[in-house]
Amino acid sequence: MSKNFYRIFLAVLVFLGLGIVLLLTLESLKPEKTKQKPQKATRYVNAEKIVYKDYDAEIIASGRVMAIEQVSLSSEVQGKVFTGDVPLKKGAASRKGQVLARIVNEEVTYNLKSQKSRFLMSLANVLADLKLDFPDAYNEWQNFFNAVNVDDDLPALPEINNKQLKIFLSSRNVLGDYYSIKSFEERVDKHTIIAPFSGNFTQVNMQEGSVINPGAVIGTIINTSTYEVEVPVEKNEVKWLKKGQAVNVVPEERTADTLVGTIVRIAQFKDPQTQSIPVYVKIPSKAGQVYEGDYYSCLFKDIKVKNSMELPRSAVFNHNEIFLVQNSRLKKAVVNIVKINEKTLFFNGLKEGEFIVNEALLNANENMQVKIIDQAEKKQR
Repeated sequence: MSKNFYRIFLAVLVFLGLGIVLLLTLESLKPEKTKQKPQKATRYVNAEKIVYKDYDAEIIASGRVMAIEQVSLSSEVQGKVFTGDVPLKKGAASRKGQVLARIVNEEVTYNLKSQKSRFLMSLANVLADLKLDFPDAYNEWQNFFNAVNVDDDLPALPEINNKQLKIFLSSRNVLGDYYSIKSFEERVDKHTIIAPFSGNFTQVNMQEGSVINPGAVIGTIINTSTYEVEVPVEKNEVKWLKKGQAVNVVPEERTADTLVGTIVRIAQFKDPQTQSIPVYVKIPSKAGQVYEGDYYSCLFKDIKVKNSMELPRSAVFNHNEIFLVQNSRLKKAVVNIVKINEKTLFFNGLKEGEFIVNEALLNANENMQVKIIDQAEKKQR
């Protein structure tokens, strides 16, 4: 190779080296950039000052209408069932005092008449002796004898004030026979079943002509004049209720007017199925409006919650913990829950004047820096 080539190559190397040195020198003269630390964003929260006052609260619960009086009509005698004043049909209505059914047993009827006939014979034999030994009592016993009729109940015995007369009648078994017949009449009366109240058949187990034995159930009737609603109430809510308290009762389908009921009983046990306390509300019956089996919503009013503050339930976590805002940072605190509503609750136990967060906070932790959203900021955001 020629000397000129080596000279050119060497000059290029020197030029590149000087260029690199110059570049490094200039780079070192530039001022160093200061690294800025990332700033933490301030979180905005809704909060309000704690102020305690008295509230008018309410409890809403639903329950089913039940008849206050429900009777199973059981037979105490044997015989054949016949219809009374109303048909033996489910849904048949009856009035108090009407005959619901008759249980006919002709053998019992004839037996009773036979006993009365023998009793008349005994009285006839006694009257002759009474006329001689107890003339003062004769007319009274003669009238009693004339009043006895084998087809009717025995009349009341004449009053016996004479001790000797009483011994005489007892020795002739007049008193024993009389009370034996009265006992039999009571049994015969059980063959007629009378309606104890105005109501409806809800179940009928026997048809006309059926033979029934003692203890068998003819049917079930309910009183349609008064009803009550069995309302399951949470255990922690029962303490706000008391017997005699007025209740607004409304059908769940909202097809009828609001009724005003009254708490008549508060159970002292917990229902194992609902884990609630049954409360019974008596309601008036209106024809064509209240039926057994209806579901009604009950509004328990006039509940006074004193010295408390209302807060959304969503702002409470871990059962009774909330966030306070102190010096622009979140602080956990425990509240005393007084009453729980559907969407809110009443609490106390914290110092008045502090700021409590009234909303649910996601991914929040204690000592997090926050700022309370005031009314002006709310309009801007």
